[in-house]
Amino acid sequence: MFRWNIIVTALFILVQTVSAYSLRGFLDSTVSNGPPLTFSPDTEIILRSAEAKYNTYVRADGQSFVFLNVSEGAYALSIKSAEHIFPTLRVDVAETDVEVFVSHPGNEWSFKGPRQPYPIELRPFGPAVYYQYREGFNILKLFKNPMLMISLLTLGMVFVLPKIMDSLDPEQLKEIQQEQAKTVPSALANPMNFDVASYLAGKSSGPSASGSSVKAAGSARSRKS
Repeated sequence: MFRWNIIVTALFILVQTVSAYSLRGFLDSTVSNGPPLTFSPDTEIILRSAEAKYNTYVRADGQSFVFLNVSEGAYALSIKSAEHIFPTLRVDVAETDVEVFVSHPGNEWSFKGPRQPYPIELRPFGPAVYYQYREGFNILKLFKNPMLMISLLTLGMVFVLPKIMDSLDPEQLKEIQQEQAKTVPSALANPMNFDVASYLAGKSSGPSASGSSVKAAGSARSRKS
């Protein structure tokens, strides 16, 4: 029985070894304008799926990497670097072929982007920026502030409206004043004589009614006396 267990275990290991693959790739260090990029030995390359996870690091040449004994399946390839930002790739390992696709974050896993060549080639988007520099004074940004725009509009109305009123004819100015007198309630025109309690009770509509009620109360007192 023990011998059969050894044989089954050996066969299982042999099958896993036969179906395992070695994935190779490199980090592109070419720059259009400037010296080539250098990658830290701490740059970690991660190959992950729902069932397995593999990780490796940049080799001594500073660019290439290798994953050993990778089983069949669909993987997401990402790079953990403190210096550069890399795209995420999808790697499909099959029996006879390895397919590499661009992976877009936020899309479903079934969606495959443009196909990439194999061996895997990864080019960084750009350097990783961790600090945001404070911007200097910019007078144009002041005029983008809505509060400043409202203040300037109000200040302009203060200077422009009197000039517009002065340019009107006396008859037109009189008509405007009459319209304003109609729209403004008498209570607002003379707020000192406004009876709030009577107005809320619906007994009067302004200071005239409250004044008449006061006069009536005074005459009643004089008759009693």
